Amino acid sequence: MIGFLQNLVYMPARIIAVAGVTLTQLVRMRLFLVPAVVALLFLSLQFIPYQENIGIEFQGLAQLQFIKDVSLGCMQLFGLIFCVAATALLLPRDTEDRILYTILCKPVPRFDYLAGKALGVIALLVLMVGALDGLMSLILAHRESGICAELTAALTANGYSPEEMTPYLDQVHAAGNSWNTQRGVLATLLGYCVLTTLTLLISCFTSGTIVSIIFGLGAYFIGMFQEMLFAAISAGQGTTAAMRLAEQTCAVLLPDFGLFSVGDTASAGAELSWFLLGGLAIIAAGYMLLHLLTATWIFSKKEF
Repeated sequence: MIGFLQNLVYMPARIIAVAGVTLTQLVRMRLFLVPAVVALLFLSLQFIPYQENIGIEFQGLAQLQFIKDVSLGCMQLFGLIFCVAATALLLPRDTEDRILYTILCKPVPRFDYLAGKALGVIALLVLMVGALDGLMSLILAHRESGICAELTAALTANGYSPEEMTPYLDQVHAAGNSWNTQRGVLATLLGYCVLTTLTLLISCFTSGTIVSIIFGLGAYFIGMFQEMLFAAISAGQGTTAAMRLAEQTCAVLLPDFGLFSVGDTASAGAELSWFLLGGLAIIAAGYMLLHLLTATWIFSKKEF
């Protein structure tokens, strides 16, 4: 009993130590160059000439929405590729560099090792997405202030009073960055944290980085369209008990990633409350723990 309690006490330190090594590995791979390219794309968005065939009262709204949509789309694509590719590289790289044998010959439980690897990927993912999100926020704030100034000048020239301008300026502020948009980014990030642990689970029983990447991306897209896929299977004729069991197993192990893909709808104005975000965080934590426990069981069957 005392040994078990000591193991629990030192578990966070071991996980953080492995996460630090993983973070150093990923930084040495120069993966930060990818978000640097995405950041240049963000900067170029504000210089794209944008023609709006609407009244002066609504000018700039579509441009702000365009910047948000493209920025969020780039962050989502980057997060998807990064968390799958980086996680799939970890175990083969550790085996090749003999780091795996060095760690496992010490009193480091395999759960702590796998949790540390996942935490290292998630830490770098949070840093990179946070930097891109901060840059998007700065660009939106800059364009929002510029559009407000241009709109004020145009409305003044057309004889609008300050009271009459207020509703149109409020629309510009609402179309810019908001806490609702930030909650959408956090929800997307939670989905990619789940995808990280799922890819780590897949890499425990696959051979090779490429196979793990293919299976990880496949699992993501199955999860995205899980509800539609299962509905189509259930509607088909001749559904066997084995097929139903496979469907239920898939539903347990593969999350419905559509639940976390609310960034675009949140940026478009759909309300995403902190309560709903908290529920998504609980779901994500449950799936991550399930994936890590399953990966630990598979990993313990391997001999190194």
